[in-house]
Amino acid sequence: MATTTATTMAMMATTMAMTTVTMTTERRIRMTVQNRLTITVAILSVLALTVVGLVLYTVEANNVEGRNTASMAQEIAEMRSFAQNGVDPETGERFTSVDQILSQFLAQNRPDEDETLFAFLADGRVLYQGEPNSAVNGSAEFEKAVAGMSADGGEINLTIDGDEYDGYVLPITSGPGEGTPGVDPPSGNTAGGATAGGSKSGADNGPGSFVVVHNVTASHADLSQVMQIYIVVALAAALLISGISSVLARRLLAPVTELRQTAQSISGGDLSSRLATRGNDDIAELGRTFNDMLDRLEASFETQKRFLDDVGHELRTPLTILSGHLETMDSSDVDDVDETRTMLLDETDRMARLVEELLILARSRRPDFVRPGQVDVPSLLNETLAKAKGLGQRDWKVETPPGVVLTADRQRLTQALLQLAANAFEHTEVDQPITFGAGVVDDSVHLWVRDEGSGVPDEIAAEIFERFSRGSTEGHGFGLGLSIIMAIAEAHGGTVVLDHVSRGAQFRMILPKGPQ
Repeated sequence: MATTTATTMAMMATTMAMTTVTMTTERRIRMTVQNRLTITVAILSVLALTVVGLVLYTVEANNVEGRNTASMAQEIAEMRSFAQNGVDPETGERFTSVDQILSQFLAQNRPDEDETLFAFLADGRVLYQGEPNSAVNGSAEFEKAVAGMSADGGEINLTIDGDEYDGYVLPITSGPGEGTPGVDPPSGNTAGGATAGGSKSGADNGPGSFVVVHNVTASHADLSQVMQIYIVVALAAALLISGISSVLARRLLAPVTELRQTAQSISGGDLSSRLATRGNDDIAELGRTFNDMLDRLEASFETQKRFLDDVGHELRTPLTILSGHLETMDSSDVDDVDETRTMLLDETDRMARLVEELLILARSRRPDFVRPGQVDVPSLLNETLAKAKGLGQRDWKVETPPGVVLTADRQRLTQALLQLAANAFEHTEVDQPITFGAGVVDDSVHLWVRDEGSGVPDEIAAEIFERFSRGSTEGHGFGLGLSIIMAIAEAHGGTVVLDHVSRGAQFRMILPKGPQ
């Protein structure tokens, strides 16, 4: 019986798994993460429900067999005590034969459900107590098994018409009041069915047998019905769990789907798309990281585009000049050749300088553009002042509090300060003051260069840091100096501002102090 139910449970697991797979593979689908999660949850649910079913069946089957064994042991113990006492409890007189003991005991006892009590009398008659069972009653196989145990007693196990039966035979061999052989019932599993009845009467002091029989198949019938209901419920539960897991997986993985769609749109050239991030879980963090990556990509592409536009825009004029003078140059005129050569060399130097400045701007977006270290600000300003004096005769000054230190790239800061000094030099006259200064505000270090020159006209102050925007209406240089300074400041996590002063101009870099 246990083997049959175990087979049923295995078939249940197979059926549930096949149903789940059929549900998700009615047509060929892509094995997305959602599908894999759904199938995994379905398989785990089937396995868990199968294990629970097998455990429940095993426990309940053991309980049924334990009850059958206890019931059979109780009947045997009562029969042994009844025979050893040898006194009829109704009349108070002693029994005169084994047949009288057996028949009187059956008349006074009622078997449990699925249990039958048999008395094999010495005169050959067979009495029984319980529900009629034609399969056992009068069965030659049953009578043969009892006859084989009539001397020593013991367990019997039979299969009659497809039903399993367990029983125990207790020989009654002594006369009234002399007791019976002490044969204990088995400790293993027994089961019972029930019939009752009787035939002829008589008196004989020969041996007889008391038999308890349980119909194992009938006692497990209710359990089998419960397990069939369990299979149906478990199958429905597995399908429900699979459906719910599919919905939850779709909702949980919606950001991943959006990420894939955004990545596909990026491959088409659209860098403006961003993921909508909500919450603080791993997927939300992935979305924010992806958005940050898109910001860097978009900035990088924009930098490349601007670089190409700037190069094309600024080099077109000098290349046209070079080409035009080469075409009109009279190679036989030495003076014309020398004049053209001088002009072309100057123009190529100007183009080289332009390309170098554009390359600096293009590299400013790279992670290795700055190499930070500990920078002593007073020392930095004094060194920069010494280098700036080579620009020409001005009243060069330094204003800085002692002990100011920040984490930055010393060479890039020197480059930016010298560029500011060069701008100030161009807009001042001889002996006019140009001052380098520094200060600390909260967690920021401010570096500035101030002059008392012509200043910055209001009409160009708003876009002065844009590329190719010149700091004066006359228009000297390429207009990239302040763009380079801004790029250096931004690479340090800071910025550059133009302060309004009473006379001249003051450009101030605001940089984070960084770890000390």
